[in-house]
Amino acid sequence: MLDQIHLLAAVTVLGVLEQAYFFLQVIYARRMFGISPPKISGPPEFERIFRAQVNSSEYFPIFLALLWQAGLFFHQGLAAALGLVYLCSRYCYFMGYRASSSER
Repeated sequence: MLDQIHLLAAVTVLGVLEQAYFFLQVIYARRMFGISPPKISGPPEFERIFRAQVNSSEYFPIFLALLWQAGLFFHQGLAAALGLVYLCSRYCYFMGYRASSSER
């Protein structure tokens, strides 16, 4: 059974690490701009980082469900490859969103 899910598990771990990175970016931004929880408003730079992280977190459960369903019922390799594409796209989205609109 393990040989049937190892790629899916690896992509899942990478996704969790990516989410952790996004969470850390919000923590660093809170410290940089002096915004303590539960406040979610502040300078535009902070709000962009916060919003990019929240957007990514909202879609993460859907991503995991689709990744595992596709991998278990269709093809593990293809599902894992598409999962990596999604994670790369989400990272690019995060980095682009945190930049000001004039820099995008």
